[in-house]
Amino acid sequence: MLYTAWGLDAVQELQKVFAKKFPFIKLDVLRTGSERLLTITIAEHKQNLFRADVFSGSHLAMINHKKLGHLQKYLSAEQPAFPKEYKDPDGYWTAFYMDTRVLAYNTRQLTRENAPKTYDDLLLPKWKGKMAMDDADYIMYGSLLEMMGRERGLSFMKKLTQQDLIIRGGHPLLTQLLIGGEFPIYLDGFGSNIEKFKAQGAPIDWVALEPVIVSLNPVGMAVNAPHPNSAKLLVDFLLSKEGQEVGRSVAKIPARPEVEPSYPRLTKGLKLFPVPLSVADRYGEIVKEFRETFLK
Repeated sequence: MLYTAWGLDAVQELQKVFAKKFPFIKLDVLRTGSERLLTITIAEHKQNLFRADVFSGSHLAMINHKKLGHLQKYLSAEQPAFPKEYKDPDGYWTAFYMDTRVLAYNTRQLTRENAPKTYDDLLLPKWKGKMAMDDADYIMYGSLLEMMGRERGLSFMKKLTQQDLIIRGGHPLLTQLLIGGEFPIYLDGFGSNIEKFKAQGAPIDWVALEPVIVSLNPVGMAVNAPHPNSAKLLVDFLLSKEGQEVGRSVAKIPARPEVEPSYPRLTKGLKLFPVPLSVADRYGEIVKEFRETFLK
């Protein structure tokens, strides 16, 4: 049983490929948002229910799964192939795929030359009322405070609130609204999704504001996994070159360096900023600050 926040396309591709390689294992999946999976698991553990064999979700959710005792240490033979920034130092999880978080724009309303090039460009008067943001963009908020330093970061956020941001719930919705022309700029899009829609002919493209925030999507073995040997096989497979192709096939960026992403532009030559552990440590405070800053 895999508990995951992946999109349906990634889940279906994994089930197809995994069943072909391991026909003696039936892979069941519980698929919902990372925060929801965390809530479900907390409730199950209070009842001494252990249904998950493997977890995969957002970087912050996996860090919290570790803190709450939902994961067990498992050092896959595939793990050494990954950079240290992409795996838990204690061996509880390793990134399956990653994604760069970029500024997306509607190509019918804006050109690459005219799009913002830096974070400070977002504060220019000409972008007032033209930029959209997710109503739960805690990752961007926390990462920018770490990147800029708290004092400068808080000043930046205060100025950003004066830009009359269009705030909506959910990255998929915001991407669709951007494509539909509801606004010209979406501040924090997932690069792989934008490239996928662009390849389908949608009027969407992106620019990188550097350092580019990088979200990891780790995978880890559940504590008290009902099927521990199958769980190890699944983790090993996901971290293998073959398993990394599953993510690439649905336009995700493989975390394993030697597996080239479908869209190399998403990482090549960019200064990357993986979401730091300090964001997870201050997550509750970050959520509170973000809501007080942007949703009051």
